[in-house]
Amino acid sequence: MNKPVENAMKKDKFESVRRKLLEMHQNIIRGSKVEISHMLNKGDKYNGASDDGDLADVACRDSLQATNLNRHRATLRVIEEALLRIDEGTYGTCEDCGEEISVKRLNAVPFALRCVECQEIQEITASEPEE
Repeated sequence: MNKPVENAMKKDKFESVRRKLLEMHQNIIRGSKVEISHMLNKGDKYNGASDDGDLADVACRDSLQATNLNRHRATLRVIEEALLRIDEGTYGTCEDCGEEISVKRLNAVPFALRCVECQEIQEITASEPEE
């Protein structure tokens, strides 16, 4: 089978995953917009802040929201990369061993880059202390 036909078949095979990824993408964008609006709304933030402790609490919440936004940005990036792999016909193939990633895994983690076995190896290797 030639490559363009094979890629088109793979794209069709993962259409439900594409929809799931797009929905995840939209939900993250919506949530991020809400968080940003809360961060920018100084009136609500500082309302009732009467001492340094209250101001520290506001600063802590801002820091947590910024951390959440960074996590959202990273998740959006991996979602967009997964959508690109669907378009290219490389989605669902393990980045390390080249075998197909199980449908069960892709349903659980639609932006997975590796099969379960290779992901476990990668996590073990990454957690080993350097000498």
